[in-house]
Amino acid sequence: MRVRAITFAMPIKIRRATESDIPELSRLVAALAAWEQSLDPRVQFDWDGIRAAPNWMKLVLNRAHHAVWVADTGIDARLVGHLWIRLKHQSDGALPQSIGYISQAFMDEAFRGRGLMKPMLEAAYEWFRDAGITVVTLSVLHRNWVGATAWHRLGFSDWREERRMDLKPRPK
Repeated sequence: MRVRAITFAMPIKIRRATESDIPELSRLVAALAAWEQSLDPRVQFDWDGIRAAPNWMKLVLNRAHHAVWVADTGIDARLVGHLWIRLKHQSDGALPQSIGYISQAFMDEAFRGRGLMKPMLEAAYEWFRDAGITVVTLSVLHRNWVGATAWHRLGFSDWREERRMDLKPRPK
């Protein structure tokens, strides 16, 4: 599997995440959760689980079917964005049986629109190709117009829509 670092004049470096990135990755995971909650009051997170990100992120970084790229400022170990991908096996008969899935992607607001996600995606696509993947999917919150627009610009098209209904409690 080829892994290369991409450096910007900013100087932002795109590279694979390491365990030393876990504190900053945890901050980015929490920032994404807060962003999504600000967009839609139906979005809820278990903040104890979010605060536990340093524990589960270590597991993610050590799983062969997951990969994470980061945008690194090179200053005080500060990360300004991340892309977390994984292999997803479809056991419902859908083809292809294994697809690539973008689990999370987030860029600090001050760094959005600078083209930093594109090189992370290019590295992710190579990782997927090395794993024999031909289809990549993702889910974006319906009210996240910034994210939806960015994904369209990056080549993703509408494919499937997810619906939600909150069940009312049973009548007493």
